[in-house]
Amino acid sequence: MNLRPPPQNTGSDEMDIWLEELYDFLQFPVFPGPVGMKGSTGLTIEKTSGLGIKVDLGTPTFPWHDIIGAVVVRNTGAAKPTLTTYRDTLVDYQFEADDEEYYKFHLPHDYVPGTDLHLHVHWSHAGTLVTGGTVTFEYEISFAKGFDQDAFPASVGTTFVGTASTTQYQHLITEVQISASSPSANQIDTDDIEVDGIIIARLLLNSNDITVSGGGVPDPFIHFVDIHYQSINIGTKQKAPDFYV
Repeated sequence: MNLRPPPQNTGSDEMDIWLEELYDFLQFPVFPGPVGMKGSTGLTIEKTSGLGIKVDLGTPTFPWHDIIGAVVVRNTGAAKPTLTTYRDTLVDYQFEADDEEYYKFHLPHDYVPGTDLHLHVHWSHAGTLVTGGTVTFEYEISFAKGFDQDAFPASVGTTFVGTASTTQYQHLITEVQISASSPSANQIDTDDIEVDGIIIARLLLNSNDITVSGGGVPDPFIHFVDIHYQSINIGTKQKAPDFYV
């Protein structure tokens, strides 16, 4: 039930009635809009597309989550990264120029329909004489909805640049927007993205332009390749299209 404001007339009968309503509300609260609670069953939100839990009371917005892409060598060709010593006895994948690897990303059920996706690379280097410079990454992607709705279309992609740190092992994140509602030729259409869709991706180290004060130029280590997406923080009611009925 919704709770009405307390009575202006503080006569005992009206106030007793309102207090009973308050007691009922505290047991089974219902709030204006698409949110409610019933007993001990927890918070309930309408199943409608785009509804969910936001953050920031001043400027409410859906928070960001990650779709994680671990670096695992699937590439069987010559241009594959090398699993080698990174720090102490830890190993990770090191990329030379033109090394590439392949990734797959599944759109989870908490994705906010109509919001853009951002690909980002977690990387660092082990050099001790780095003075600056950049590395250039290249992505290639293709997206298709699931449940026999789409065929994977021709891929799109472009390059994007990350700035090297002068600090050895510094954890860097370089990001690029890969979808938009009015996409460029290098992006997928945000309006086509749907939960349970799949992004097939390739990431290549296009060039290594790190600068050093002496010695050889260190090749970067790529630790993860992820996608930032905005989340409604709940799933969909249905497990197949239409997900929101």
